[in-house]
Amino acid sequence: MHLERRLISWGGKMGKNYTLIALLAVLFFMAGASALGVTPGRTPMDFQPGVEKTISFTIINSQHEDINLQIDSQGELKDSVDFGGGRKSMNVSLKANDAQKEISYKIKLPDKLEPGEHTADIVIQKIPGQSEANGNYVEASVAVITQISVMVVYPGKYVEAELNVVPSGDGIAFVIPITSKGNFDIVSAKAVIDIYTGLNEKVASVTAGDIGIKSQEKKEIVAQWKPNVLPGPYRAVATLIYDEQTMKLEKEFNVGNSELELQNVEVNGFSLGQIAKFEMLVENKWSEPIQGAYAQTNIFDDNGKLMVDFKSPAYDIPAMTKNLMISYWDTAGVREGTYNASIYLKYGDKSSERNVQMEVKQNEINVIGLGYVISQSGGSGGGLTTILIVIIAVLVILNAVWFLMLRKYLARKSKG
Repeated sequence: MHLERRLISWGGKMGKNYTLIALLAVLFFMAGASALGVTPGRTPMDFQPGVEKTISFTIINSQHEDINLQIDSQGELKDSVDFGGGRKSMNVSLKANDAQKEISYKIKLPDKLEPGEHTADIVIQKIPGQSEANGNYVEASVAVITQISVMVVYPGKYVEAELNVVPSGDGIAFVIPITSKGNFDIVSAKAVIDIYTGLNEKVASVTAGDIGIKSQEKKEIVAQWKPNVLPGPYRAVATLIYDEQTMKLEKEFNVGNSELELQNVEVNGFSLGQIAKFEMLVENKWSEPIQGAYAQTNIFDDNGKLMVDFKSPAYDIPAMTKNLMISYWDTAGVREGTYNASIYLKYGDKSSERNVQMEVKQNEINVIGLGYVISQSGGSGGGLTTILIVIIAVLVILNAVWFLMLRKYLARKSKG
């Protein structure tokens, strides 16, 4: 669907003819892709020097159509594949009433392979049909793959592992999946994970449990960490210890998010019709500087249409500090009233939004919506604050009256 939308969008720009071509291409692709399948997708095999084995797979004709297929071997072990008579490829045909067809081939392994995984891909490709009118190809060529995987066991003790950092409740989990690829079992596997800041200062150390792992088996060890550190980028360095051998694993991760928070807005010395100076106090809650941050303000008219859009310059804000962002609004032609507005803090690929209201008066602008009246100039701006205090007082009194009435009711009921 995503591919189809992209093609349609491109076609709209290029014209109706291109749109039709794009849609036809998508339809051909989707139709072809759904008409062919193969199982199994992967066949594992343990290495034995010079061994010869017959392997089968099944081609699925899900659309029940007449199709011609070409089958080829590709990949590292392609020369070990034989479709009969030494052939490295073959052609097969399926009729509409052939729901599936089984194909077999032989693989003869070499006398020696390096430890690790070695593969050969068996590629089943639909041969495009031809138009009887002009002989041109009229459909996409579709391919599916089944793979043979040959594993050569490492001598002695050998593991493959990786370090994953996963959020876990209010903490962080360090998850280390370990696969024993050697021909000996691992008696003991454990890890020590050290956590460093971006300045390479060690802030914590945790351990992951002690387990045994059989040859060719995969297990996980997990360490939990509840960070009591400042938000910011960190680096985990895990030392995996398995039967007197060690392996280093590293992963960078973040605690919290790089975040700017709008805390205050003030407009001082304002007169309607003049340029209003907005002073926006923002706090960098990240443990590293945030570069190139700016504020963008959108103000809307009574019909919800954008009335004005103005920005501040870009600022570099040091770690864990507060900073003022200055922007200007020319209010020439603006009437008194309350306007909906959105204030964006933009930095890097991030953007935070606060929806507020601008109460514009002859000599002041009140910014309402951060939990209190943020800004005012000169005159009396305590009206809304007084109202809020009165409302809170009334609620407190009502709650107290309700509590007293409930207590008297329960007392009477207990006596009765």
